[in-house]
Amino acid sequence: MSTLAGIGRSTRRDPREAGLEAAKAARLPLGERLPHLLLVFAASGYEPRELFAGLQEAAPGCRISGCSGEGIITPGASDEGERVVGVMAVWSDAMRFDPVLARDYSADPAAAGAELARQVRALGHDDAFALLLFPDGLKGNCATLLGSLLPALPAGIRVAGGASGDALTFERTWQYLDGEVATDAVAGLLVSGAGTLDIEVSHGCMPIGLERHVTSAADGWVREIDGEPAWTVFRQYLDGAPEDLNTEGSIHLSVGEHVPVGAGSPDTSFVIRTPMALDKATGALFFPGGGIAEGGAMRLTRRDPLRVRTSARECAEQIAARHAGRSPALVLQFDCAGRGKQLFGSRTAEAIVQPLQDVFGAHTPWLGFHTYGEIAPIGDSTYYHNFTVALCALYERSADGA
Repeated sequence: MSTLAGIGRSTRRDPREAGLEAAKAARLPLGERLPHLLLVFAASGYEPRELFAGLQEAAPGCRISGCSGEGIITPGASDEGERVVGVMAVWSDAMRFDPVLARDYSADPAAAGAELARQVRALGHDDAFALLLFPDGLKGNCATLLGSLLPALPAGIRVAGGASGDALTFERTWQYLDGEVATDAVAGLLVSGAGTLDIEVSHGCMPIGLERHVTSAADGWVREIDGEPAWTVFRQYLDGAPEDLNTEGSIHLSVGEHVPVGAGSPDTSFVIRTPMALDKATGALFFPGGGIAEGGAMRLTRRDPLRVRTSARECAEQIAARHAGRSPALVLQFDCAGRGKQLFGSRTAEAIVQPLQDVFGAHTPWLGFHTYGEIAPIGDSTYYHNFTVALCALYERSADGA
């Protein structure tokens, strides 16, 4: 059994030409084989239907999954430009890849989760082991989606992924299913067969101050922390008593929800969440994708760029160490948009892409995108994260189960 994967990338301005160029390049390592899957992450600046015309010309009849991203990660590169597309072409006689899609995500996230679980079960794959999710990063409550989806999935399926993004304009994101381009949806990719998905997360944020408690919250808005307006508490950790959330210091400040999985490093002890909007009249902070739960305990955390770099590489090293020198069939990197050029400028690839790829070797097929939120497990529970990388390595499983 074998799994072959290739990577293609294009920055052509014409969307059809970009899709065609990237998909053709991705197909090269497969020889004459028609891919079973094109996994596609593209900047939102492309007209997506024209982009798909090029993809389908290069690989007619091929299944397609993916979404738009704030930036695209390919071997040795992190490109947050307005015109860039990354494509992974996959052929395998060991694993199967089935794209799924749930629409009207924001209207009823719980129903979207139930619909995805229904589609997964309808496929009838008893050997399914992974579900990759690409929800709209601007609409919908991902925490509610996961709360509905996870209990309804067949046992043994690990869930990970990233929320689709745009060019930090916060206008519209895209989700892909074969020839269809949707918005306000959740794209998914079910992986079945003789394989396993290994996942690690890191964020590089360090807790500061004392533990606090959320005393008023609903619908993604945290109104009060320890009985005070949330913004009043948050701005205590910012220099100069700013009047707005969008200050230089705020891009390094976030909230850490304690994960009850025992002692460990901050990267596995806290789920990081980031407020993206402020109601100045009330001091409430909005957390997209699902807010911090009322009554929950939390700590303020601050990003350390050096720790971001070292902990990201540690993710790759931990995965590699568990597989005794075996190479993964492919690796996917779902990395927060706030960990790209906003933090590292033009040196993003040097800081958080190339060091990870070096662990697995330059030959490893690698694709990812900068997300508006990450989905990954810590311990036995799956969470929605911010300011985090979810690193996912897909390995074949041999006949003896190794």
